[in-house]
Amino acid sequence: MMKTRFLMLAMMMCMTALTFSACSDDDDDDKSIDVPEAVTQALKQKYPNATDVDWKQKSSYFVADCWLDGKDSDIWFDANGNWWMTESEIYWNDVPGAVQTAFNNSEYANWVQDDYYFLLYPLQPMQYVIEVKQGNQKYQLFYSEDGGLMNAVNVMGKDDTIYPPEE
Repeated sequence: MMKTRFLMLAMMMCMTALTFSACSDDDDDDKSIDVPEAVTQALKQKYPNATDVDWKQKSSYFVADCWLDGKDSDIWFDANGNWWMTESEIYWNDVPGAVQTAFNNSEYANWVQDDYYFLLYPLQPMQYVIEVKQGNQKYQLFYSEDGGLMNAVNVMGKDDTIYPPEE
């Protein structure tokens, strides 16, 4: 009887070990990337208060996924350390009144609001993005600070990464 229990326990432990060893971590975010020194220095110079920095590569850009002034932010640089864009997640209350009014008066007003971002660029005015969903549709709505709808991008079933504009 004792021998049977021991064998059963040993088999259960082996099965548990096999189960956990069969799991693989395919999360691309865990890949270590080689970030050029010019890029890391550019981040420290531009945003010295950035914390919890995790680097990823998107196309030819190096992106610092970090916390900046209490906001989850992605800061985009090229390989030479040139800053291209900062995208920060915000709340509805952080969206300027003019943008809220424009959205509330738009054809998307009854859609489900998903996420909100503000985008900073070196040479272009700040933009606000409201992500909305309805049924099988998902859009990113790009607004100027004064509430002008600049672009509506259908991102359903696509990579919804917001890339820096080509300049």
